[in-house]
Amino acid sequence: MPVKAAPYVVPPFNWTGFYIGANAGGVWAKGTVEETDVGGAGVLPDSITKSGLIAGVQVGYNWQVSNIVVGVEGDFDFSSASKNSQYTAFDLHNTRLSSLGTARARLGVTFDRWLPYITGGVAFASLKNELIDTGGLVGATMNRGNSATGWTVGGGLEYGIDNHWSAKIEYLYAKFPDKTDSSQAPYLFKFTDSLSVARVGINYRF
Repeated sequence: MPVKAAPYVVPPFNWTGFYIGANAGGVWAKGTVEETDVGGAGVLPDSITKSGLIAGVQVGYNWQVSNIVVGVEGDFDFSSASKNSQYTAFDLHNTRLSSLGTARARLGVTFDRWLPYITGGVAFASLKNELIDTGGLVGATMNRGNSATGWTVGGGLEYGIDNHWSAKIEYLYAKFPDKTDSSQAPYLFKFTDSLSVARVGINYRF
């Protein structure tokens, strides 16, 4: 009597391992400047919300235990977000986000090939938030410097296409510490920066 072969059982999808990939999307960055003199009198803050494209690469590692996935990921993206405004009659407010990098932990729950996750960590940005005086202090530039380090949180959803390829959609919010420029005493200039990123990506898993 012939023996019937046991049915083939598809092994569960496993997320453990290293991966590299690329991403692209949009970024919305807000830069604010507020001027105050030593007497306490202030000028209303000027806020610029700039938007643009963002794209770059990421690398990371996942470790799956049961249906829980923990991991770490680092990424670096270039950005085109830039915008300028007339702050006062004699002040130009210029902002630009040139690049963004993050180093983050990830925590997710698998549903076979689907992996919803939350993420958070450190953000590094090359950004400009500056005020140029074209009046009484002609040529004077007040700014927060050309780089900033802050924190980021977000979440996303990743799908395993096959044993090597996966695709994801992700949102991140990043906030950077306020900086004060007192180079033009008795005036103080406070600069505040934050941003949001929405992007898609693809990963090759080893």
